[in-house]
Amino acid sequence: MPKQLPPHSSGLVNKLCETGRLFIEQYESKKPRMQAIADELVGISNNSKGVQNTTNTYRLGAALEVLGVVTVGLAAAFLPAPVKLALCLAGGMVAVCWAGTVVAANATKAATEILSRDRVKDLGKEFMEIIELLKGLLVDIKTVSEELEEKSSSLITPTRNQAKIGLMKTEELQQLLKQTATLSEKSRKVVDWTLNTLRQVKKLLDFIITLTRITPTADDDEKLRDFITHSALRCEKTVLEFARMRNTLRDYLEKQA
Repeated sequence: MPKQLPPHSSGLVNKLCETGRLFIEQYESKKPRMQAIADELVGISNNSKGVQNTTNTYRLGAALEVLGVVTVGLAAAFLPAPVKLALCLAGGMVAVCWAGTVVAANATKAATEILSRDRVKDLGKEFMEIIELLKGLLVDIKTVSEELEEKSSSLITPTRNQAKIGLMKTEELQQLLKQTATLSEKSRKVVDWTLNTLRQVKKLLDFIITLTRITPTADDDEKLRDFITHSALRCEKTVLEFARMRNTLRDYLEKQA
């Protein structure tokens, strides 16, 4: 830290460093859980896509089998009665088997999606609680760094102030201003990113609540899968953004030591 900063600027630097250390401490503490939540959401997203693909495969198989039964029925019209009866019975049994398979696949899909919705809701709430805490620290860092940036700039700009504080101190203030401007810009970006993440996850949770009150359609299921996928990727990226913010703060703290 510049050795002879004006009292107000010195106080702001101390406050900024203190809040920065607290963010780093909280991030390091919460990071494993944040990463675990993001990873689980990605897993749920991938699993829901797999279940849907399996269901679609069974549905396609059933449709093709029905088409085959119809074809056999048409062909059987030109065959002797005993052969005709055997073919029709065989075709009917196959169709019934496929129908049972599709029903089972649909039931499995429905049960899986209900469990997934509940789990996603719990994970989303927990992730939001964690980043709300970190967001509060980020907002403090952003506010103080902007105030310090403005104060340092006002001390450097006027010629008479430069004469008062001296050339060496002016150079120190210029260096501090540059470092603080970098931190200020980064904190603004991460605060904005965090707010957008909170909005994205909240939309997901609100949609899940909506689905509990209605019978979801195929479009609703697809929309939910998209919501989960986008939220999972967003959570993953948020962990990385916080890591970059931590690195920026570490660099700032080292320069003020």
